Amino acid sequence: MGDVSRISQFLAHIRRCAKLLNIMGRDDPIYIFSHIDADGISSAAIMLELLLNLNRPLILRFIPQIVPSVIDEIIHDIKPMYLVFMDLGTDIPLKIAENLKTSRVLIIDHHILSGKKIEHDIDAYVLNPRDFKIEGGIEISSSGVTYLLAKMFSQKIKNIEKMATLAVVGAVGDAQDVGAYRSIVGLNRLILDDGKKAGYIDYVHDILMYGRGIKPLYRLLAETYLINVPGVTGSYDGALDFLRRTGIIKGEDDIESIYLDDLTERKRDFLRKKLIEIIMTQYPGRYTIEDIENLLTGEIYVFLKEERRPFRYARDLAMLLNACGKMRNPDLAMRAILNPKDRKALGEILNMYDRYRAIISSVLRQVDDKVEIMKNIAILNLGNMINEEITGTLASILSTYFSSKCDIVMVIAKSIDNVMKVSLRKTIGSKIRSIMPILLKCLESMRDISGGGHESAAGLYVRDDLLSAFIEKFAEYAGVQQ
Repeated sequence: MGDVSRISQFLAHIRRCAKLLNIMGRDDPIYIFSHIDADGISSAAIMLELLLNLNRPLILRFIPQIVPSVIDEIIHDIKPMYLVFMDLGTDIPLKIAENLKTSRVLIIDHHILSGKKIEHDIDAYVLNPRDFKIEGGIEISSSGVTYLLAKMFSQKIKNIEKMATLAVVGAVGDAQDVGAYRSIVGLNRLILDDGKKAGYIDYVHDILMYGRGIKPLYRLLAETYLINVPGVTGSYDGALDFLRRTGIIKGEDDIESIYLDDLTERKRDFLRKKLIEIIMTQYPGRYTIEDIENLLTGEIYVFLKEERRPFRYARDLAMLLNACGKMRNPDLAMRAILNPKDRKALGEILNMYDRYRAIISSVLRQVDDKVEIMKNIAILNLGNMINEEITGTLASILSTYFSSKCDIVMVIAKSIDNVMKVSLRKTIGSKIRSIMPILLKCLESMRDISGGGHESAAGLYVRDDLLSAFIEKFAEYAGVQQ
């Protein structure tokens, strides 16, 4: 009953925010700032679709994270009457709103709130599920919140349920597939069922490998990192040999044109059994069949009306959107989402994804030499080796790699001027419940640090001369949290 009450209150608040949005943009453009990851890009795409249907002028700008001084400078130049922040945290946008007495501000977010209140009266609406005790780390992401907001206009806009696909992309992109068999839960589930009922989404239990619609089958097997398959993982030749020995691929087949979803259900089931067999044989006693089943299979989200194979599955699309954002071209992702017939954009995205994956693979080959273990934290300081936007992706991958050694992964890269970007992730099976209380303590005790996040993932900016002090302070607080 409590869940129903909280959801009802949240939906009532969304209706109030819809009324605010409905009066925005009638006499001046709506300025939108959104995050560059899959959830931020999906949120922006839903908002763009909504506002274009409402015939409202808008200007969209993607940013990796809010740095107050940079945003203040931008806003000072444009002096916006209407301003929307999406998936960029809540606290800093509220502080910015406090200084914009003449602006109407809408903040759409799902990250943890500091609990501090803005004392002055400001014309700002915060749309964050955590205000209603709805778990923003697993039950709904920013794109899901944006979708629920768009649904309030369903009487004006036909087929708004197609945007449920992007809400699901944002959820899996933010690793909210935490239910049984890697399923999405909570409000995400209600949104999923909304899309299914309207005929846009289906979900099936199947082999769970990222890139099933992007990579040919042999590459998919060789590049998977969910579980190490001896003789297959990390080797294209080994993957091909395995597929030919099992008869899944014949000698005359064109290996570049055979994808996982080209196999019949019977063949996919045979492939799954053969993978389990080889893992059990090579690692006797390490895994049960159930363990391997849980790693190899899960709930797959299929977009029924999507004709482009790489965009057909939620996790694949989340990977591609993340690649665009992390490679500093989220606008390319938006172009492809909003223009399904733009085949050139799709080709550019796939090329960008290959470059993105090559960068990540290059760094991962050096991990053992570059990682420093401090107490229960694995620290990888890459300096100028990578774009700051890629730190989050690396931290997420390493959260699995270091699952048996550490509770938290910290990846660091150079940002602008004398600032460093730090990405934090809980490892799989971490004894620490949430990263955010640790980070908030650091933010309270140290100056010139800004950041935010949720239970399992967070990010921040810190001056390079304060980096060592921050790491020591964070490790101290993290040790206490165990």
